[in-house]
Amino acid sequence: MAKNKFNKDWLQDHLNDPYVKMAQREGYRARAAYKLKEIDEQDHLIKAGSVLVDLGSAPGSWCQYARNRLVDLGKQNPLIADGKPDGTIIAIDMLVMEEIADVQFLQGDFRDEAVLWQLEEALP
Repeated sequence: MAKNKFNKDWLQDHLNDPYVKMAQREGYRARAAYKLKEIDEQDHLIKAGSVLVDLGSAPGSWCQYARNRLVDLGKQNPLIADGKPDGTIIAIDMLVMEEIADVQFLQGDFRDEAVLWQLEEALP
């Protein structure tokens, strides 16, 4: 009975979480996007021309944020087509991840040689 109550309490807290609600409103797959945003705004991690590799990427909210950020940076570069990111994003996960425009997804364990080879091939 206690475990069931814990699950219900967690679910209720999760559904009422302001970052969960904001993620739903803004189209992010998970609230984790805001943690990357916070780090990026503080430390300026994502720069024009960046090559980003997201290990353990599913469900993809970090990739969504990174793509949006690189698209914003691309608007400042006349050589980048409108709406395109100024950089490369490669996502790797053992789980399936729904497609995100301009993000190359590799499914597998990044520790496996075959996946590492695919990553090397995908790098610009």
